[in-house]
Amino acid sequence: MPNSLAHRYLASLMTSGLAVQNEITGLYDLGPTALRIGASALGRLDPLRLASEAMPQLAAVTGLPTLLNVLGDRGPTIVRWERSRVPFITTLSVGSVFQLTNSATGRTLLAFTPARVRDHLIELAASKNFEKPPAKLLEHLEKIRKRGYDDAESVLIPGLAAISAPILDLQDEAVACLTLIGASADVSRIKTKAIKCLLETSVRVSQACGSTLTFS
Repeated sequence: MPNSLAHRYLASLMTSGLAVQNEITGLYDLGPTALRIGASALGRLDPLRLASEAMPQLAAVTGLPTLLNVLGDRGPTIVRWERSRVPFITTLSVGSVFQLTNSATGRTLLAFTPARVRDHLIELAASKNFEKPPAKLLEHLEKIRKRGYDDAESVLIPGLAAISAPILDLQDEAVACLTLIGASADVSRIKTKAIKCLLETSVRVSQACGSTLTFS
């Protein structure tokens, strides 16, 4: 648009508090009113609701049960379970707790938790739950951060496999994670497709929560 028209628009935005101009550089930025609007929008976000709404489609497309998990006081805890069309029998249910360092769910949550909190949680898991972290755990967590997911065979329930991806907030920290589970043979058969669908869902929900991270 013409410079004169752009100037009039910017002047109007500055009057309403939606924009401000740096007196030294002359550059424009968001103003206090815009920041209040943004803060109000963030306050209305409910990551768990957004993740829950995405679960039926994820379970339908992959054919695998889908779990929504949060980091509770006893460890990674299932807060919602979306069943799939494939029959699946397990002792897991809403309220069940995964191991923190020896499960895909736990490691995914740890990978996107601030280091100072993460290290404390690892120490607690080792002392309270007699849970021995796997060798090179921190290297593995960095790998999860880069690719956006973790997968594992269950160490507690033989024949069970899982793939997990985080739900991130504005600070790119995990507020929850989505986990696809199933019999090892079922998960292995569609693993590539399952990872792709899970990552797409994770990124879409996370971006709705303000995250800027993407994975490939």
